[in-house]
Amino acid sequence: MIEVKAKLFKITISAKKMRLVADTVRGKSVDQAESILTVLPKRSAPVLLKLLRSAIANAKDRYELNVEDLMVKSVMVNEGMATKRWRPTAFGRAHAFKKHSCQVILTLTLKAGAKAQARDKKSEPVETVDLTKVDKKTDIKEAPIKDVKKSKNPLKRIKDNQNPDHKAKGIRQKTG
Repeated sequence: MIEVKAKLFKITISAKKMRLVADTVRGKSVDQAESILTVLPKRSAPVLLKLLRSAIANAKDRYELNVEDLMVKSVMVNEGMATKRWRPTAFGRAHAFKKHSCQVILTLTLKAGAKAQARDKKSEPVETVDLTKVDKKTDIKEAPIKDVKKSKNPLKRIKDNQNPDHKAKGIRQKTG
């Protein structure tokens, strides 16, 4: 049985809120899951929709599968790292709180009766160059060396060497 996975890490939504949406999609066909996620008014719905579309693209690329033959096998939502933050409170005090994140692993599989084959990997011969036979003197192109302008101001000297038409900004220049 062919399984296609897509993973997403460091999502700044708590795992509990992500699981609410993941439970509605689990076990559905890909078409149903996509239509549910486009309508659902939760903040985690567009994130899961993007992950679902990524898994569909993986299935098309690796196994040349049709979208109609796929279904959502599992959606695993795990807790990620919680970043610690501080909130100011009364009388100059501060209380600590955590910003939770989560990790999602979405697995697609084929419906019963659908057939698929793995895409053949095309191996093309790689050209190799024998470096011992290459004439090094003819391949190297020498860049012309610019004349270094002498100036009393070292900042101006550096900028003049980079671009001769450039006038240094923020540096007072003596006139006359």
